[in-house]
Order: sequence, then C-alpha cells, then structure tokens
Amino acid sequence: MNEIRKVRLVALDCDGVLINDTYLAVIERFVTRHGGCYDARAERDIVGLRDVVVAERIGRLCGLDQPVADTLAAIWAEREQYLRERPIKARDGVVDLLTSLRNLDVRVICYGGRKREHTFDHHLGHVVGLLDPEHPYVSINEHRPGVAWIVRDVIGCDFDEAVFIDDVSRVAEAAREHGSGFVGFPSGAAHRRQHQFMVEGGVRHIVSSLSEITPRLLARIDGELATSSHWSTR
Repeated sequence: MNEIRKVRLVALDCDGVLINDTYLAVIERFVTRHGGCYDARAERDIVGLRDVVVAERIGRLCGLDQPVADTLAAIWAEREQYLRERPIKARDGVVDLLTSLRNLDVRVICYGGRKREHTFDHHLGHVVGLLDPEHPYVSINEHRPGVAWIVRDVIGCDFDEAVFIDDVSRVAEAAREHGSGFVGFPSGAAHRRQHQFMVEGGVRHIVSSLSEITPRLLARIDGELATSSHWSTR
C-alpha cells in the first residue's frame, strides 16, 4: 500500500531532472576550454551556487583577468553553443511521473536556477496543470541551494515533510542538514562525480530514470522520515 502520511511536498529540480542537463556539462566544458583543472575538488567548490558566485569561482579557477559579469556572460554564451548542439528537451516519463504524484495527497512543485519564462514555460509548460496551482515553478538562484527557501518561505511546511529530487549533491547536503527527504538523480556522464558525492553523503535513494520515482518509493521515504531513518550513516 503506497500511503503517504508524513510528506506534504515533493519538489523536483527542473534542469537535470525534468529536462536534460544544461548545467554541469556546460561548466565542465567551459572550465576545460579556458585552461582550468576541472576535478572533483573544483566541482564541489563550484556547483550549486548562485550564478555570480559560480562565475567568480570559475574565473579564479581559470585565471581569467576580467570582471565577474564578463565571465558570467561568457558562461551563458557557452551554454547557448551547447544548446545548439544538444537542444533542451523534457525527459521521457515526465507526464507519467507528475500524473502519479498528482494522485498522492502532496503538493508537487518544480524549481530551478533560472526565471520561469527562461526554461520552464518553454519546455515544461505543457505539464503546468499537473503541478501545484499556487507555485508550479520556483526560482531559487538567489536562495541556493533552495531547500530552506522552498520549505520555509514558499510552502511553509516542516522540513521532514518535504522530499527533494535533484541531480546536485549540494542540494542533498542541505536536505540532510535540515532533515528533509532526498532522491538523487545523477544521470549521465557529467554527473559521475555527483553520484559519488551523494553516496559519500549518505543518500539512500539514487535513481537513473523518472520511471524509478514511484508512489512506492515515496511511501518508503515517507516511512523513513516518520521514523528518522531516511539518511544512512556515513
């Protein structure tokens, strides 16, 4: 029986979960092309922060003698080039996943680092009716990694009543710190380090496709949160 008793919110990352990744791969390519050493230490330092902080750290890593605003503009230009080669598309199973979540007694939102019109409306606008009517999409760039902002200020539930589904380990770390649920989605070669970071950080549930995020899995997480057993020991 897939009964949800504890969880009130399921929050899904947009870029990297509901659509194909346009973040990690772009950062790695930009750093490499500009002479920086992109290793595990660099990825831990860079990924999952505000855009201007990411640009500042990348500029320092690559030894770029220019304003942060110029570095950020160059990163966005790199992203546009990347998207010409690999256009954004919704992942297989998005509608099925959101439909299954809609049948549960939970609020379901999507969140991401860009404004709603930049990514969500263009590529996921067709599923807006399957998401929370008040907050279908939440921009978190100014509040990264977003866990505290979404739970406290946007939704207003308790931390252990929320489950986050994300491809970045910094969100997992925040979820663990606050006692929220977390499902890792480190799909593809660009996420190889994120997968390892999540394992090292005690993430219990890591999936590689949306079809694995089922009511049964959420019911299991619901039970773990209710008994404070969701996070494995490190």
